[in-house]
Amino acid sequence: MSIANNLNKNLNVETGVSYYPDHWPESEWHRDMSLIKQCGFEIIRFGEFSWSWYEPREGEFDFHKYDKFMDLAYKLGIKVILCTPTAAPPPWLLYKYPHVRMLDQHGMPHKLKERHMISYNDKKAKELAERAIIKLAEHYKDHPALYAWQIDNEPTAGESADSNHLYDYHPETVKKFTNYLMEKYEYDLEKLNDKWVNNFWGRAFSNWEEIEPPYVPCIPSLWLEWMRFRDRDVADLIEWQRRLLKSINSSFIVGTNVPECGTTNSIWLAQDYWLQCRGLDYVGTDIYCFKRDREQERKEISFSCDIIRSACISCGTDFWVSETQAGPHIIPWKMNFVGGLWEKDFLEMCIEEYVEHGAKKILFFLWRPVTGGREFGMNGMVGFDGKLTERAVCVSNKLKEIENAKIDEETKPCVFIHYSRDSLLLASGFDQLNTGDSSLRGWYEIFSDCGYEILFLNDDDVVNRDWNENDLLLLPYTLVLSNSLAISLKNAAKKGARIIYGFATGFFNEYGVCNITSPGYGLHEDIGITISGFDMLNEKEAPGINTFSGFLSLNDIMISFCEITDASVILKNNKQQPAICKKNNNVYTAMDLGTKYLKCNPEEKHKIIEIVSNKLI
Repeated sequence: MSIANNLNKNLNVETGVSYYPDHWPESEWHRDMSLIKQCGFEIIRFGEFSWSWYEPREGEFDFHKYDKFMDLAYKLGIKVILCTPTAAPPPWLLYKYPHVRMLDQHGMPHKLKERHMISYNDKKAKELAERAIIKLAEHYKDHPALYAWQIDNEPTAGESADSNHLYDYHPETVKKFTNYLMEKYEYDLEKLNDKWVNNFWGRAFSNWEEIEPPYVPCIPSLWLEWMRFRDRDVADLIEWQRRLLKSINSSFIVGTNVPECGTTNSIWLAQDYWLQCRGLDYVGTDIYCFKRDREQERKEISFSCDIIRSACISCGTDFWVSETQAGPHIIPWKMNFVGGLWEKDFLEMCIEEYVEHGAKKILFFLWRPVTGGREFGMNGMVGFDGKLTERAVCVSNKLKEIENAKIDEETKPCVFIHYSRDSLLLASGFDQLNTGDSSLRGWYEIFSDCGYEILFLNDDDVVNRDWNENDLLLLPYTLVLSNSLAISLKNAAKKGARIIYGFATGFFNEYGVCNITSPGYGLHEDIGITISGFDMLNEKEAPGINTFSGFLSLNDIMISFCEITDASVILKNNKQQPAICKKNNNVYTAMDLGTKYLKCNPEEKHKIIEIVSNKLI
């Protein structure tokens, strides 16, 4: 095995599993946990769904069984990551205080009955959660088995599904949104109306209370601000609990687990990875996959790890894999979520990818599948009976193999890919094709297949980076451009950084309004082109490009049309329109090659690699 990861080499990896003593008879704990230790697992993660275990009725706390579990872990030499239990409030809380439930845009209370249904902007909900967290943390702050804390479990905005099923429209959250707007726009309503172009359709507001969260995408500026706010609201939940735990013991190791479900789902779930990482000691991602296509699985694992690892690097926090499949589902019907049968070779492939992409800890979900409950029959490292499997034994053997592997000291070239959260948020309300997701993933795969190390940068990363000569920066889907970002891009090019601009870079300003000239904020002068329009055509009508290997049609992807001011056209399509333009260190691509790459057959992918290798890098 050869591992080349010049951004984050790491072969000293600890492993662990999720194990839930409240799911099993106390008489079986010692057998189960001894086997966990025997197989080389050093950590047990537990407690994210155990609020009702230690507070079965309001105000009645019972840590008797919890204590036995923690003491047994210490006796066996197993470290424990305890989780705050706010993801799964107990039934008594929901039924005694029904007003704490999140609301969707139709005013309906959150329908989930298992988890993530409470708005912690509600004062009563927050009060009860704080008491439960403090009781737990105070009780175990000095326990020798305690290793670290995990905040909540996969913190999101109520597990929202899409633009028609969004949370949270709870009255307290709406008040918080109003305050967010007032502070951002300096209590100047005329400024907001002007920046949002609210005179269109007579939408100018006369007081702040008139500004309701959007129920459907309508005013683009309002949609963008609401989606930004939702991101921050989830990040605030994490920060609230981080401060709470650190106030009890500042030396606590505190982190959380972030499910990387793809850029599209991250929007509905309100996951700004960079915001979620700030201030934490570690952030782990949760990755589940099994499609019977190893190459595609590798690519998906690689993308998920790199995007969360990039956020971790930016925020100075450790990168973990906090959850990943330990075994297949064993249920007698079709399962789209890690279904089918697989054995240790698939698990070994996953471990290789996690290690290669810099994970410092790998925690598998879970040791033993439960026989009932919402996730019955799911993802066990062993079977229902708790007996050892090849999967359970292979993890430590695979890690020993990796530790003894020869490290390839050859460093890969690096490309920085801009992760424009604002562009994804704005487009989520209007782009039915989810182009941002396909463009980001496709460009990632292009550069990965070209042998590049990849690091994602958010807006602040681009602005704050000290750019160097020959740095390579790609902006695949930077539709929304701020003045500060434009200034940073100009300065980066002056310092010698090479910049590749995507097909619609800077078409909108930071308020989600179309720039009169794009790319905006004068960036069109540096690139030497102005964008004049867009189209998406079928194969019969679409233009194409001649490569060394033949003709590549640009059908079924977004292409842009541009007017040349003083850029050099280095590639034209067969209709003699500019396809790639260059001015100094700036290169503009008038087509979404990322999305095209995802749709391609192997022959077409080779042609795109030729274009990128010969014209862009």
